[in-house]
Amino acid sequence: MTKEVEDDDLSVAEAIREEIREEIADLEEYSRQGKEPPHCRGYRFKVNGNPFVVSERFITGREVLELAGLRPPKDYTLRVKVVGQKPEKVGLDEKVDLRKPGIEKFKALPRDQTEG
Repeated sequence: MTKEVEDDDLSVAEAIREEIREEIADLEEYSRQGKEPPHCRGYRFKVNGNPFVVSERFITGREVLELAGLRPPKDYTLRVKVVGQKPEKVGLDEKVDLRKPGIEKFKALPRDQTEG
């Protein structure tokens, strides 16, 4: 392969990556399709039914709660729902990889309330 052809292949690959980065991945939609969300400009997810968009792939439990306006975060229990699994507790300083396949949404409850 010539240097020119290699450069063209790289340019196409870079253009595709740039195109992907411009979209916002809806995590619930990707989980329904059974697909891993791509590297992109943003990730949309719901907390207690309300949609939020972040630009980073990793987010802590504390950041999710603060984004949702649930303060102080220590007064809430956060769970992440992954398709086909029971909701899993997320610690305040625990990082969640938003590109993990199957993440649907987050649920936050006040610590003095029990799930029923």
